[in-house]
Amino acid sequence: MMQWMMKWVLCLAMVAFQSVAQSSFPLAPPDTSSPSATYHSYSELVEEANQTLQQAIESSNTMTDAEKQHIYSLFDKATQTFDLSGVPASSHHRVGVESVMLLKEILDRLPVFDLKTIPVNQDSVRWRVPNSNIEIVKTPDGQFLFSKRTVNQLFEYYSLVQHLPSRDGMAVDYYQYYSLSAGRLIPPSWFEYIEALPKGFMQEFADQAVWQWLAIMVVSALLASYSFIVYRHVKRTMVKPMLMAIGVFGYIWVADYQLNLTGSVMNLINIVGELLLWPLVAQVAYMLGASTCKWLLGSGQQDNGLRRSLRQITGTIIGTLCAVGVLGFGLHRLGVPVYGIVTGLSLGGMAIALAIRPTMENLIGGVILFMDRSLSVGDFCAVGTISGVVEQIGVRSTRIRAKDRTQVTIANGDLAKMQIINFSRRDRYPFLVKLGLRYETPMETMVQITRGIQQVLSAHESVLESPLRVHFSAFSDYSMDIDVFAHIDTSDRETFLTIQQGLLVEINAVIVEHNAKFALPSNTTYLNPDNLAQMTTPRKVANDTVQ
Repeated sequence: MMQWMMKWVLCLAMVAFQSVAQSSFPLAPPDTSSPSATYHSYSELVEEANQTLQQAIESSNTMTDAEKQHIYSLFDKATQTFDLSGVPASSHHRVGVESVMLLKEILDRLPVFDLKTIPVNQDSVRWRVPNSNIEIVKTPDGQFLFSKRTVNQLFEYYSLVQHLPSRDGMAVDYYQYYSLSAGRLIPPSWFEYIEALPKGFMQEFADQAVWQWLAIMVVSALLASYSFIVYRHVKRTMVKPMLMAIGVFGYIWVADYQLNLTGSVMNLINIVGELLLWPLVAQVAYMLGASTCKWLLGSGQQDNGLRRSLRQITGTIIGTLCAVGVLGFGLHRLGVPVYGIVTGLSLGGMAIALAIRPTMENLIGGVILFMDRSLSVGDFCAVGTISGVVEQIGVRSTRIRAKDRTQVTIANGDLAKMQIINFSRRDRYPFLVKLGLRYETPMETMVQITRGIQQVLSAHESVLESPLRVHFSAFSDYSMDIDVFAHIDTSDRETFLTIQQGLLVEINAVIVEHNAKFALPSNTTYLNPDNLAQMTTPRKVANDTVQ
C-alpha cells in the first residue's frame, strides 16, 4: 500500500514538475483547451506580467536584458489567448499587448463571479464573462480564445468602466500608464526627461498624452523636411524611393516603438504609413528587377534591335512581378484579402488573355526570332516575296526596307511562320558567271580561254581553291557557253561585289587577248543554198526557179 502511494505521489510530482517546466519555458504556449483553461492561463500570465512590469517601472535603469525579455515573453504568451485573426499583420503585436492590458483593467472592475462556473469541458462552443459581452469562443482549430469581436470592442468596454474602482485596490491603471508613456511596455531611459516636465505634458488628450502629440508633430515636420531634401537634391531615380521608404519606415517605428502611440491614432498612422511605404518599396523592387534583368540579358552580347526590345519587355515583366509581389505582401500586412482579389482577377484575366492573344502571338514570335537568331538589324534577307534590309525588330513587328525603298511591316507572329532567306548570314559568296562566245570562235581558242580564266581565278587571293570550275558547257541558240563557278572568301556583300567586279574585268581581258567576242542574240537567214549544183538535176534546171 505504501509503495502504491509513493508511486502515485511521485507521478503527481512529475506531472506537476512537467507542467511548471512547460509553463515557464518561453516557447511553451498557454493552455487554451477549454474556456476555463484559457481564462486561468490569461489571468495567471497577466498577473505575473503586471507584477514584473511594476518592478520594471520602479527600476527600469537597473533591469538586465534577460529580465526585460522575460516581461516580453509573458505578454507574448498572454496575447496568444486572443483571436487576432481579424487584426492586420502589421498591428498584431501592438494590438495584442493593448488587448492584454485593456482586458485586465476591465476584469478588475467587473463584479465578482464564481470561477467554477466557467466550462471546463471541450464540448462548449462559447462562454461569456458574467455581466459583460466579453466572450471566449472555440476556433476551427479547437482552441478557446477571446473572440475577434471582443478584441475589437475592448477599448470601448474600457472607456465605459474606466471610472470604476479596481477590485484589487491598485491605484495604477497599467493601460493608461502604458498608453501615456514611451516605449513598448518598458519605458526607455529618456522618458525620465518627459516625466520631469510639468504635469500638463502628461495630461491625456484624445487618448494620447500632450507630450506625445507634440512629439509626433515634431517627427512629422522632420519627415516633411527629409522628403523635401530627398526629392529636391537627390538625382538618381532609384535612390529617391529607397531613401523615402527608409524615412517612412523610421517615422512608423518612432511613432510605434518610441512614442508608443496607441488606439485609433496609431492605427491611422500605421495604415497611412504602410500605404506610403509599400508602394515605395514596390517601386524600388521594380527598378532593381528590371535593371538586373536588362543587365543579365545585355552583358557580353552584341546589341541589336531585337535584343534591346527583348531586354526591355523582359525587364518590364520581371520588374512588374517583383513590384506586384511586394505590393501583395504590403496589402496582406494591412489585412487586405489578397488571395481573394487574385482569384477574382483570374476570371477577368481569362477574358483579357483572349483579347490580347494577337499581341501575345507577336510577342512570342519576337522571342522565337531572338532565340533562333534568324534575323538581325542590317541583314539583307528575303521573306516570302519581299527582299530588303531589316531596319527594326520590335516587340510586335519587324520592319524591312525593300529594294524599291518602300518600308514593309510584318507582324512577328506571321514572320516566325515564314521562310526566311538571310543573305547576310553567308559564310562565303558564290561567284557564278555564264559566258556566251560567238560560233566563229575556234575550239582551240575556247580551250585557251577556259584555261586563262581558271588561271585568273586561281591567282586571286580571295578565291577559294575548291570549288573552282571553268568549262565549255553548251552550244546555245546563238552562242557557245562557258560556265565559271567559284567561291569568294568573304561574308560581306560590299566586299564581294568589289571582288566580283575585278574578276569580271580580268576575265574580259582574257577574252579580248584571244581575239574572241561575246555573242549577241541574233538570227541568220540564208537566201541562197550553200550548194545549188548538188541540189538540182539537168532535167529540171530549166524549169526550176531559184529564189
